[in-house]
Amino acid sequence: MTSKKKIGIVLVIAVLAIIFMTVAFLTTQTNTDYYTQIDNRWVTDIAPHGAMNYKYTLVAYDDSGNAKDITFETSKVLTDDAYLCLKVAPIRGVVTWAEVQFDELPSAVQEKYNE
Repeated sequence: MTSKKKIGIVLVIAVLAIIFMTVAFLTTQTNTDYYTQIDNRWVTDIAPHGAMNYKYTLVAYDDSGNAKDITFETSKVLTDDAYLCLKVAPIRGVVTWAEVQFDELPSAVQEKYNE
């Protein structure tokens, strides 16, 4: 194999590695906030893995009020009727959640829950 071919192969591998790292970085850094209200009728027990014992599938809303079914797992049954802010990553799904008060919800989301 000639040295030109070796250099070409190394350059192609380097470019592919940079593209892969950029995509991996961007998909782990861009989270979208979704808001939901806990309804324990939709919680199911799952086979424990790590600390996760329960799975929820709930309708959640983005900042504009667009609905989406989101599934996430928890270590405990959550407080019924509580509002959550879910941080959702493009590939990984829900990466974290936090309980929020109704007045902390975006106005478009508040309107959905007032209907």
